Amino acid sequence: MTERRIDLAWESLVRETAANPAMERGPLNVALRAIREAAFSEGLTEEGIPEEIVLRCAAYRRTFPNLTLTPTALAKHWFRVMVEQQAEPSDKQRQLDQMRRQQ
Repeated sequence: MTERRIDLAWESLVRETAANPAMERGPLNVALRAIREAAFSEGLTEEGIPEEIVLRCAAYRRTFPNLTLTPTALAKHWFRVMVEQQAEPSDKQRQLDQMRRQQ
């Protein structure tokens, strides 16, 4: 019998959003599929997605401090909390870069 591989992106999304897989499996799957598509479009690899979820969740909490962070909300706002592509780095860009260096 083959063992099922642990999906680190799934685990990261569940942990960072405090989701309940028993109650939210469908929305978790939909959100993770959207996050993967967005991440791949930005050039991330599967291995980089779990760490990026952690970074984007932290950025989401700073950007939307009074909103609940759910898997669906993170997927919906993935690009809103992304690193902005500007000639001069924005404050958000510097914060995310600093968080990446600390990892």
